Amino acid sequence: MDTSTKMDNIISNINYIEQLEGNVDAFSQLSNDIKLELLDKLKFERTEIVGQFLNRIYTKEHDKQIQKIIKKLLFRLKTSGIKVEELRVEGESALKKYEEKRVHRGLMSNYDGDGTRLAVVAFEAKRNTYVLVHSLLHFSRGLLELGNITVDREGLGQIFTEYLKGSLKPFVIVEVAPRYAYYLIEEASRLSGQYADEIKQMKSFSYRLGGRVQKPSDVYVLPIPNDIESSSLDHILSNSLFEPFFVIWDTLEDDKKQFNDIGASSSIVLPPYLMEEKKQALIKNLIENGKLSPNLPFMKRLMEDYAYIFYTLGDFKSFKGLVDILQLSDGPYKMLSFFVKKALREEEKAQEHGLIINPYEQVHPQR
Repeated sequence: MDTSTKMDNIISNINYIEQLEGNVDAFSQLSNDIKLELLDKLKFERTEIVGQFLNRIYTKEHDKQIQKIIKKLLFRLKTSGIKVEELRVEGESALKKYEEKRVHRGLMSNYDGDGTRLAVVAFEAKRNTYVLVHSLLHFSRGLLELGNITVDREGLGQIFTEYLKGSLKPFVIVEVAPRYAYYLIEEASRLSGQYADEIKQMKSFSYRLGGRVQKPSDVYVLPIPNDIESSSLDHILSNSLFEPFFVIWDTLEDDKKQFNDIGASSSIVLPPYLMEEKKQALIKNLIENGKLSPNLPFMKRLMEDYAYIFYTLGDFKSFKGLVDILQLSDGPYKMLSFFVKKALREEEKAQEHGLIINPYEQVHPQR
């Protein structure tokens, strides 16, 4: 990889905290001319992560001219309101020690009858000052709403209490790792294409957020007692947490009629097993002919999140059952088949919509 390409990679990844060490190492391998060109491209960046990058490369740099430019960029960041660590020799920074003491919190819910759920993340921007971000996410459309308020520690505790008080089955809200709550919001923004600027602003704070579960793959390795047995898929999906959730599609009503007419219009009485085979064939066709197949990746992500919810609720049998099924190649297909069949068998009735609540608007109506 030539030095110009290395520079472009650093620029592309400059605001990802997980790329910080790699960016610092890559910078040290650049020629002085390319280093100067890269630093010139950073003069309009205004994030804490860029400040950390500049601070780290300064301690490794020996060229006086480059050091001078780095100090100038750090000064610009500091005077524009970005928190910048004082230049020091390499070692554990005072900022890192302080960050570890900061309190951050996250929430997520299951889906309601409209196919929406909430994700909330609160991070301590400075001592006793929290930014609380509330979002509304849709199963397949992504991020629908995003808002934020600033509260103190007491206000944050009051709001989270209101959220958790509203957690009544079949709609539940659970506390999750704050980094994971942020992940859900960022993921949904990419899906919907909405709120990209707001997410970019949040990214500069996201590295502060911790927790055991930071991405979906972390859910699979959550520790549980060795003697836990897995619940069956039918038992898990019959849990009240899934009761409000429905998969819908454009031709649902026509497909529902076809599904329920199997065996009814024939003069020959079909045995139950044959009727079931025909119904399963209809479901398979709906999923595999492209009409519902785009829902398969969404179904996998939905179940990873529900596994995390079961874990936080202490239902380790359901958690283990979902994790086991998710690791099967046809796991998402089996799950989607369940909900397609549920939709086809559902009788016409008024569904309960709009279970999502927004307690912080009640607690803090003036924003």
